[in-house]
Amino acid sequence: MAEKERNKRNLVFVSHATPEDNHFTLWLSTRLKLIGYEVWSDVTKLFGGEKWWEDIGDAIQDSTFKFVIVITKTSLSKPGVQREVELALAAELQNKLPNFIIPIIIDDSEFGGQPYGLSDRNIIPFSRGWGFGIERLVERLERDQTPKFNKKINLGSVLADIREPSTTVELEEDVATSNSLEISDIPEELNFFRIPGDVNLWKKQLSTCPYAWFEWSGMLGTFANRDDLMSFLPSHVIPSASPKLNLPSVLNNEVRNHKDFLRGEIIKKVNNLVVETWNNSLFEKGLHKYELSNGRISWFFPKNDKFEGLLQFPDQDGQIRRKKVLGFSPKNNVYWHFAIEAKIKFGFSPRISLIPHVVFTEDGRNPLKDSNKMHGLRRGFCKNWWNPRWRDLLLLYVHLLSEGSTEILLDAGKDKMITVASRPTAIKMNYRLTSSTQPSAEIDEIADVEVELMDEKEVEDDD
Repeated sequence: MAEKERNKRNLVFVSHATPEDNHFTLWLSTRLKLIGYEVWSDVTKLFGGEKWWEDIGDAIQDSTFKFVIVITKTSLSKPGVQREVELALAAELQNKLPNFIIPIIIDDSEFGGQPYGLSDRNIIPFSRGWGFGIERLVERLERDQTPKFNKKINLGSVLADIREPSTTVELEEDVATSNSLEISDIPEELNFFRIPGDVNLWKKQLSTCPYAWFEWSGMLGTFANRDDLMSFLPSHVIPSASPKLNLPSVLNNEVRNHKDFLRGEIIKKVNNLVVETWNNSLFEKGLHKYELSNGRISWFFPKNDKFEGLLQFPDQDGQIRRKKVLGFSPKNNVYWHFAIEAKIKFGFSPRISLIPHVVFTEDGRNPLKDSNKMHGLRRGFCKNWWNPRWRDLLLLYVHLLSEGSTEILLDAGKDKMITVASRPTAIKMNYRLTSSTQPSAEIDEIADVEVELMDEKEVEDDD
């Protein structure tokens, strides 16, 4: 890194899920600050007192020397965390910053499978103990010559800020909208078939089959039946059935393994089947796909009279609102599309986690091929999108998928359906969090106007 660029960057940015990981982030940020590093995290507001969130894009792009991402089982599904990681990836690429992103894991999450290529980086395991983790983190910061400041630390001021946080708890009932759809029904039997002939040949022949399947040791596993498969195979190729697997028995630990699978492998295969079934169903509904850098697929509504303009949907309180799921920016001459990536959790409480993204196109149909331009547009368009906006876009998206029904039906084979709730799971709480750093409803509406996603006359309003 050039000396001029090094002097310009002196910040350790800590990205985390709010409010789930506030306690850990407060602990980490204050200790890094006491060691002598200039730290930014929303729970300590140590970046010169600037307004929360409005400066995050500039802080990451222009002032951050190291970007620390706090990983838990749920943190990377949070829109705020995703936006910050995408900003960091863009800054790392554009400014050619070596070892810019430092991922740390603070719970029992598995090492591997993290999106955005984080699994390929050297992850620091705070799960082995916070003391162990911060020792390794500081070693990394010192090895890469992360700048420290020479000011004396006002420990009393830091502790006072901790004792009197801006976030308070009020004993008042509240409802939070999750990003998960409950899977209420799924085929109980997983079918296995042996197909004569070359494996690569029948895999190619079944490539256009609309029903999800997987290959394992020469066998084919699927929810579909033999007749469903034979429609896509030559007439002389007849699949022979192998023993079926009862999925409830696997989930209830009654069967710990199949003759060809361990229980964990079976669950992973079923997760993949449900994801593929979801993807196939959205394709059939006319949505377009965008492949993410991690190889996963997100889906967006293309430019179409049916999906354009202000569309009605019931918000979390059941009130009819209007929102856009796609729009056009005259300034940048691109369309923006709200997109969703599905992540399946098939266990005792099967569900589909919906991970939001924003995709940009020039023609309203095909995603931009320039990943740098995509990142740059996302950074500018979405930095002022508050949680209520993401939540309402999610509610509108699933409302469109279900066509107003209470369920979304995914076709897994003849007379085989996966039934998914069309409303995200609502979590009832006996308390709510308030914070002076959180945007009010009025600020959210102002942000909607300020983001240049649409002409002034097209600003989204309630009915």
